[in-house]
Amino acid sequence: MGAKNCPETPRQRMIGMMYLVLTAMLALNVSKDILNSFSIVDEALTTSNQITLSKNNQDYAELNQQKAILGEDKVAEAFDKAKQIKDLSNEIVDYIEQLKVKYIETVETVALNEDGTTKTVAQLKQKDNISKSTNFMMNEGHAEALKDKILTYRDHLLSFVDENDKKNMSDAIGIDLNKSFKNANGAQESWETHYFEGVIFAAGVTLLNKTIGEIRNAESGILKYVIRSISKDDFKFSDVVAKVIPTSQIVFQGEPYEAEVILAAFDATQAIDVYYRMGTGTMTEPSGTKIRGDDGIGRLKIPTNQPGDFTYTGLVQVTGPDGLPKTYTFNNMYTVMAPNATVAAEKMNVLYAGIDNPVSVSASIPPEKLSISISEGSFTKTSAGKYEVKVPESMIGKNVTINAVANNNGKSQTMGSSTFRVKRVPDPVARIGNFKGGKISKQELLVNSFIYASLGEDFVYDLKWTVNEFQVTFVIKGIEDAPMKCTGNQFSEAVKTKINSCSPGTTIYFSSINASCTSIAGKRSLNDITVILR
Repeated sequence: MGAKNCPETPRQRMIGMMYLVLTAMLALNVSKDILNSFSIVDEALTTSNQITLSKNNQDYAELNQQKAILGEDKVAEAFDKAKQIKDLSNEIVDYIEQLKVKYIETVETVALNEDGTTKTVAQLKQKDNISKSTNFMMNEGHAEALKDKILTYRDHLLSFVDENDKKNMSDAIGIDLNKSFKNANGAQESWETHYFEGVIFAAGVTLLNKTIGEIRNAESGILKYVIRSISKDDFKFSDVVAKVIPTSQIVFQGEPYEAEVILAAFDATQAIDVYYRMGTGTMTEPSGTKIRGDDGIGRLKIPTNQPGDFTYTGLVQVTGPDGLPKTYTFNNMYTVMAPNATVAAEKMNVLYAGIDNPVSVSASIPPEKLSISISEGSFTKTSAGKYEVKVPESMIGKNVTINAVANNNGKSQTMGSSTFRVKRVPDPVARIGNFKGGKISKQELLVNSFIYASLGEDFVYDLKWTVNEFQVTFVIKGIEDAPMKCTGNQFSEAVKTKINSCSPGTTIYFSSINASCTSIAGKRSLNDITVILR
């Protein structure tokens, strides 16, 4: 039932194949687990339909843009056809959606979720129902009515096509339900019999979603045909975007950064003016440095006096079809590198013992020709110029050196080195909610009835700590109760009950807190927390 030509995407072809395979497996009485596979196909179809609808809406928006740029007279006919195509497509999709609701109600009574959305195949309880499914679609004539609707829609679409193009477009949009369909025995049968006679409920609902996708696919094919029918001269501005094409985004200090700024799909005989300035943001009107592009290309040449990352923004100004100036913005960035090797820890100027430390290596040669060596410890290469370095805890308080080595025609050459201090990963800080201690209301304490551990904001490594256990001691009117032990990071029910019964002025000590991290061996003893109920 899908298109034979261009509209059907590889994703849609894959989904169609999944549907056929599942249907064939059901015909062989495969176990009910296979039924649940229809929910996967249904979900994929729904996602694919949304993607196709989004692309169609982009095409409608593009046509609307042409109306604004080229003038209403030039695109009036195409614009009118596109509006009819959109209305017809939405109408039949709405019909199928309503049919799907009635279909589900017939088999399962309730078709809608609490939020008003239609149930998915994954939510159906009678996926393998055949009798009610067949009776609704076949005996009550809904499959035949759907077929008539689709064929009428197809005829409407082809009415927008020139006679010379109808054969090709007829094949391209598909949904020709009058063609022959064959059953497992090779006998010919109608479309409605082929897809809905004796078919399980899950397959029927999935097929309706598949049909919606084919409607959107046919809509896309006809819409693109209508857009192409506008003259090529008029469509030079169909995608007017400023493009920056740099020779390289990484250059060495002392060499100029070079790039070409062009307007895609623009007449090269039309002169343009390019304006740019360093920094971020969006340029709203011509300012900064001006470059004249008599052949439609503005050629940037920005001096590079120091290493680092740099950004620039600008706009292209050109005379539009209406004789008025039009502007299109652009922005880009580039990196200037000094012509020597550098080794730097990406997150800190130190290496922490026992964990992976990200390290970058760059030099005036391609990164694939670089490697590193370390005076103490080990490393793993994660990508070109990127490494994870690990040093043992025995090196805490000492220094390690990382060397950048180049493979130059089979010979090793040291390009540079850096020395790093090795430090112990600091202990995390224990907190109750956002509280480190002090006065707190009973309600606040019960709402935050857990202890969590985290490193300070200046520690940029993403290490997750788990509180294993702690003790809670209550001091009520100067009398200290026996400690209550809690396992994990949550207050025990006994502790919560005790807190609930306490009066203002009660002091509560949280002590013997220990935590662990999967990246670090052993447990860490954390700080005590003292709170006073107010």
